[in-house]
Amino acid sequence: MRKYITVFLIAVSFILASSAANAFDYQDWIPLLPESIGGLDKQGEPEGMNMEKSGQSMSTLKQEYSDGSGNDARLTIVTGTNAPGVREFKTLQKFNMETDKRKVKTLDISGHKAVLDFNKKGGRSSLMIAARDKTLVVIESRSFDTEDALISMGKDVPLSKIADSVE
Repeated sequence: MRKYITVFLIAVSFILASSAANAFDYQDWIPLLPESIGGLDKQGEPEGMNMEKSGQSMSTLKQEYSDGSGNDARLTIVTGTNAPGVREFKTLQKFNMETDKRKVKTLDISGHKAVLDFNKKGGRSSLMIAARDKTLVVIESRSFDTEDALISMGKDVPLSKIADSVE
C-alpha cells in the first residue's frame, strides 16, 4: 500500500511541476511595453491577470495609450489556449473581406502573422498580431483613419521579445 501511495505522490508532483512550468505571469511583459506607439504615450499603470481553470492557464496584460488630445489606443497581450481572441484570430486569418464599412485582411508585421480589422467609418479598429502560436498582441483604436497608421503601431511593439518571453 505504501508503494502505491509513494508512486501516486510522485506522479502528482510531476503533474504539478509541469503545470507550473506552463503557467505564465503577465508581470513578465510589463518591462516589454513600449513607452509609446503610433505617437501615443503610455497612460496610467497596466492592468494584468493570470488565470487557471481546469488545467488551462491564461494571462493577459492591458496598457492604455493617448496623446492627450483625444487620440487613444489600447494594447493587449494575451496568452493561453482559451485566451480571448486566439480563436477569433485563427478564424480571421483564413480570409480577407471588404465591405463599404469594414475591411479584414491578413498581413505580416515584422515576421509575425497579423489580421487587420479596419472600420472604414471611424469606429473601433483592431490589429491582432500572433507573437507566438497561442500569444496575441492586440491594438485597438478609434483614433486612426488609415490602415497604415494602425499597422505602423504594430511595428512599435517588440513582438520578438514578447514571443521569446513565452515558452
